[in-house]
Amino acid sequence: MKTDSPASTGRRLTGRRVAGADAKAASRLLLPLLLLAQLAGCSDRSGEAWELSGPTMGTYYSVKVARLPAALPAEDLRQGVTRVLAQTVDLISTYKASSELSRLNRNPSTDWIPVSRALLLVIAEGQRLSALSDGAFDITVGPLVNLWGFGPDVKKDGVPSREASAAARERVGYRKLQVRASPPAVRKQRGDMYIDLSALGEGYGADRVAAYLDARGIGDYMVAVAGAIRVKGHNAHGTPWRIAIEEPMPESRTVSRVMHITDAGLSTSGDYRNFFKKGGQRYSHEIDPRTGMPVARCLASVTVVRKTAMEADGLATALMVMGGSKGTALADREGIAAFFILREDKGFGSQGTASFRRYLAR
Repeated sequence: MKTDSPASTGRRLTGRRVAGADAKAASRLLLPLLLLAQLAGCSDRSGEAWELSGPTMGTYYSVKVARLPAALPAEDLRQGVTRVLAQTVDLISTYKASSELSRLNRNPSTDWIPVSRALLLVIAEGQRLSALSDGAFDITVGPLVNLWGFGPDVKKDGVPSREASAAARERVGYRKLQVRASPPAVRKQRGDMYIDLSALGEGYGADRVAAYLDARGIGDYMVAVAGAIRVKGHNAHGTPWRIAIEEPMPESRTVSRVMHITDAGLSTSGDYRNFFKKGGQRYSHEIDPRTGMPVARCLASVTVVRKTAMEADGLATALMVMGGSKGTALADREGIAAFFILREDKGFGSQGTASFRRYLAR
């Protein structure tokens, strides 16, 4: 089934490789959760549909513009999108040693550490979602992500010892991190805390590109950075953008549902692309910060629609970690448009909140 969907990646919490755009990270790309319709180059014909795609954050991005304004050179737009994504990497990457986040993680101070307003925005959103999910989402989970081999270091495919896990958990906890709006700063309770913004970064990147397109007067577009998508207006056919949600099977690519959506952000989180097996047991990159262990539940993927891609990105991770029952309860209580795919004895089942159903194609 052909859709308007660009590439998006498997995730997540924590192990998503949001950070570096280097060749090594790119060689470990995960397959998409939201199906790839096509990775097209960019067209330079004004007034017609325009597309651009390429590598970023250790994964891929795709931008589709339904109608390129006649006065806007395609090359200018390409350079602008590329610049915005590079700035995002410079801000939040844990793979790039010179990024602002990497410098913050290396800073051993337990006093207030000045940060840019842009970085504070992402960190503050992470803290908000942590409180909302009672710690199922936690941007301080970095030590556990790295311990399990899903961070910037080479993947270990091994189960850490209880002692190592306990030591890493001592460094984790969103309540150990404070944020201050004016002047913008953060304070770590422990100097060795390690912040990982991977579960927000793809969405944040999509939102930043969307803001750039808005500023250039473009009103009909779809931006995807891996599994996080931001859409506005309509596609080249004048209808809402169509996005396919993938059946969560690691060995094949099958459409589960098709969404019709506009003027929103969305994201999918799942556990079936990035994992390893040891001793006959499967360990996913979806790590519960409260237990220090990869989640092992029947929930296979969660898709969330919100106003921004960054919020959808973080909520998809939070609901995935919480599991089908608790995740659905939170989504219902907060009015979150969410779609859950669950493993069953003979395949997959699904359920969506009331606010999500309106996005599903009839």
